[in-house]
Amino acid sequence: MIRAMKRGNMRSRLTDHLIEAILHGELRPGDRIVEGKLARQLQVGQSTLREALQELEHRGLVTKRENRGTFVTKLTTKDVEGIYAVRLELEPLAASLAHSRLTPEHAARLNHFVDMMESARLRRDLFEILRNDLAFHQHIWKLSDNTALERALNLVCAPLFAFYLLRISSGAPAYDFNKDAYDFSRDNQEHYALLQSLKKGAAEDVRQSFREMIEGFRVRHLRHVQSVESKRDAMAVPEIQPARAAETPAAKEDLIP
Repeated sequence: MIRAMKRGNMRSRLTDHLIEAILHGELRPGDRIVEGKLARQLQVGQSTLREALQELEHRGLVTKRENRGTFVTKLTTKDVEGIYAVRLELEPLAASLAHSRLTPEHAARLNHFVDMMESARLRRDLFEILRNDLAFHQHIWKLSDNTALERALNLVCAPLFAFYLLRISSGAPAYDFNKDAYDFSRDNQEHYALLQSLKKGAAEDVRQSFREMIEGFRVRHLRHVQSVESKRDAMAVPEIQPARAAETPAAKEDLIP
């Protein structure tokens, strides 16, 4: 059960409170959020809760489904395929637009994000890996100087990064960093390569490089989601089958070697 809120800067505090509840398993992936019930439980206004949920939706931690309500994000392989179908079209475009606007200061900033990803990988700090990974991509999206494109990418890609946060939360199956260590090392190397492409390649070369790298991200992301789905299936309690009627003599004869 989620604890009631303390008074203060209500909207931002409520958002942080809900994020903490999700990451600590008080709200689990797939849980439906009933606004009226949750507002009473947290002792906050329903309109304030709705604003906080909108912020969580932008961060990819909750998903609104038409005529069904709001749910804690639970990505499936189908979801990932759909997200990457859009990302593969939009992000290479954003990168090609950012290419012409890249300054040495922007390049240094992007390099810093990848350095921080590598430092976090060596510390096995997945939160910091994800924070800097997202910041790297968001900086490129912003450099595109296309507000609609930047907004679309933030909305579409947020659940991909939220997936890993939910994956290591206390309410999720145990996360083994060692199992994905190679993927994170490779991921960081590929981010350095993307930066080099932005700095030196022609616009169309940048677009192609990003498309190829993002396709690699898609394959690894699908594998990670499939791994979580397999663990969920393994943890499910099998249904007990009803007792079978006594076998007929013919059936018994069939069992004789």
